[in-house]
Amino acid sequence: MSGTPSTHDSFAFIQARLGSTRFPKKILKSIPEGSNLTFLDHIQNRLTTLLDKEQIVFLIPENDEETIQFLKGRGYLYFCGSETDVRERYRSAAKQFGAKHIIRLTGDNPFVDVDSIRYLYEAILEIREPYYSLSMVGLPLGMGVECFSAASLFYESNETNLERHKEHVSLHIKEFPEIHTQYRLYPPHLQRIPLFQEMQNGLISQLRITVDEKNDYDLICEIWKHLGETNPNFGVEEILSLYKSNPQIFSINSDVSQVTFSLPKPEKEKKKVNILYGNPNQFGYGHFERCKSLSIYLQVNGYDVVLRDTFHDDERDLPHIFDIREIEYPVRHSFYIDNLNHPPNKYNACFFLPHPSYVFSETVSKEENPDPTPTNLSYYSSPLSELNRGTKTIPGKILVYAGQLDETESNQIDDYLLQFYKQSLNTENPSFDFILRIGGKKPNNSKIHFQERISYTEFLREMNSAEWVCTYFGQTMMEAMAKGKKVSLLGISEVHTTLGEFAEKELGIPFIGRLSKLDSVFRFPNKMNTKNINLVRDAHIQILDWLNSLT
Repeated sequence: MSGTPSTHDSFAFIQARLGSTRFPKKILKSIPEGSNLTFLDHIQNRLTTLLDKEQIVFLIPENDEETIQFLKGRGYLYFCGSETDVRERYRSAAKQFGAKHIIRLTGDNPFVDVDSIRYLYEAILEIREPYYSLSMVGLPLGMGVECFSAASLFYESNETNLERHKEHVSLHIKEFPEIHTQYRLYPPHLQRIPLFQEMQNGLISQLRITVDEKNDYDLICEIWKHLGETNPNFGVEEILSLYKSNPQIFSINSDVSQVTFSLPKPEKEKKKVNILYGNPNQFGYGHFERCKSLSIYLQVNGYDVVLRDTFHDDERDLPHIFDIREIEYPVRHSFYIDNLNHPPNKYNACFFLPHPSYVFSETVSKEENPDPTPTNLSYYSSPLSELNRGTKTIPGKILVYAGQLDETESNQIDDYLLQFYKQSLNTENPSFDFILRIGGKKPNNSKIHFQERISYTEFLREMNSAEWVCTYFGQTMMEAMAKGKKVSLLGISEVHTTLGEFAEKELGIPFIGRLSKLDSVFRFPNKMNTKNINLVRDAHIQILDWLNSLT
């Protein structure tokens, strides 16, 4: 694989000050009122689900002693700079921390949409231009963030040193799209929500989830009452559901005005493409997850992407990318992902996962060469999966991904693994000190640590720290292999059993057996044999080449 990108050149900088004229000291007010959670706590808590703490820095005026003491007490990173020249505060912080990419937030937006930041972060890892501005469109006011390169932040000309440019950090970037490439991305995680589509006429942007005045604060506290107790990191999807069921709540601050700027409109029209993915309820979440990341990649490369799980017959003339197994539709231009009827070729088909129907052309048998050359195995996943977070592996920790398995199937896995929990005297078997199962149903045994569902970035963190990963043939298998983890596979169905047996024979990934047969399996595979497999994260590039070839 290529060199692993580091997390340490991308930073979330949150500008915050106590001296707000319309609502003083708002950033240290509690949400909900009377609690111990301030605006800044909510922002920190949300960002730490995505970023390392070393990447999150509050940028405050140098004379703001009350905020300094608060941040010190919480152990949050902060940087003090000019109170009036906010852009210079950002520039000084970027120099101090060596930032190359900046995610900009403000202290008056406590409920930023973490999923949107995730996909912007993915875009940052794909962008190659030195000067750029990046944001997500169609979000409620106060739930989005903006990103830009340090090169753009430091850009200087005679026209970029006006007073408004000092107060508004990125205005000098947005006003000159001919210099700074403007990326305005459509949120892939919201496209499957019907209400999001219905509200794209401007109604979403009228929802104020930001705090400039007391009425804004009252709405924020009201939203927390409805959503925060059960899901403290709720996002745009939950806000829209609340709006649909209780629209009157959002009238609390509907008369608060917002400062806006007239900015140049992007002139270049994007080419349209549809991605059709397998519905998670039928096909699991792997198809949806990788298609969301694929959507971001194609948007960054100039395409207008629509992400759907149903086919629209009136759009059959548009290029379509199908990640829905063997299901096909009559369209003019099609690209097939993991479709057995369309094995990988140079034109319009590739596998994001290896499959028995595909013979590796570069494979060299041991009889022909005792030291065969590595087999290049194309795959695709979020660029976040490649980030080097410096996480240490915890010996004896096993991560189990169980997807949407039912109670019986979940218990079959648990009972099997508990044989090896801190008591294995057989040196051929590992001894697990920590078993974490993500997905499936709640375990009966307290020795099994369980999370029904977590965010993708939190999942990657757990995988990074695990010594072992136990799952079924799929996306998690590929990402764990890429991280060098000890991977073992389970047969959760007849198809996955066949694929697991193939993976053991051709890829060197141990296959444990079918779930229904686990009660007769008393060994756990202790090693892998994948030394001849060279993972190449390039399947998405093949899709882009195909799109670019269409006229």
